[in-house]
Amino acid sequence: SEMTKTVEISGEGGPLGIHVVPFFSSLSGRMLGLFIRGIEENSRSRRDGLFHENECIVKINHVDLIDKTFAQAQDIFRQAMKFQSVVLEILPPYNRDQYEKSVIAPLCFLDNEEGVPKTKIPPPVHPKPTLKMIHLSGTSSLEAGVQATLQQAKSPHLPRLGRKPSSPSLSPLMGFGNKKNAKKIKIDLKKGPEGLGFTVVTRDSSVHGPGPIFVKNILPKGAAVKDGRLQSGDRILEVNGWDITGRTQEELVAMLRSTKQGETVSLIVARQEEAFLPREL
Repeated sequence: SEMTKTVEISGEGGPLGIHVVPFFSSLSGRMLGLFIRGIEENSRSRRDGLFHENECIVKINHVDLIDKTFAQAQDIFRQAMKFQSVVLEILPPYNRDQYEKSVIAPLCFLDNEEGVPKTKIPPPVHPKPTLKMIHLSGTSSLEAGVQATLQQAKSPHLPRLGRKPSSPSLSPLMGFGNKKNAKKIKIDLKKGPEGLGFTVVTRDSSVHGPGPIFVKNILPKGAAVKDGRLQSGDRILEVNGWDITGRTQEELVAMLRSTKQGETVSLIVARQEEAFLPREL
């Protein structure tokens, strides 16, 4: 509470006019709340000075947003706005580093009755891999910019586009265990009318968290095919400086959706060298 400030607003004053994206800790990767990315001109928030850019909402009506998904946090916000009074805990930008350090907790230790820490080892889980695909392409609404289509596939193959026929097809379930053969590539894509123009695929979440997210296909239209560097099989590591390890597809889409037409998305991807021949699980 010493690092945050309390803002009390009325839920009856109409839309707030703020744009929020997930606020992930740069230290632990945990979801800590909602990051205020932008405030609309002539909006209620701008007019009344309720919020400022780069502030973070960490509590809504005394409900802590730590470890909530982006969808859960948005729902908590929507439900709170139905009440006459809404109390928000706001984290100013200058306290962000200190706040992130304060919420780091030892996740793998539990205290027993004697007060001696003991290691809690999660049981091995071998989930049946199920794949979800999300299409990132242009839609009729430029503001949306992301067309999310969830479907299931048994074992999709990921052919490299624009490569020799002898190149191996890449399975989205392959492990990037051999770090020596992986190289990191920074790719900036400017979002145009056709959107970003690629699809992604991953495994369902397990007890160990969501699986890695890979580029599945490069679509015929969009920023990716115009740029020419992004390839199917690339593993997405960062989006606009945010580490997406352990993040879900929905959270990745929310980050990409927040990019407006004309703005640039900065991706860092990992790509296996040609010498590495992946095996399907």
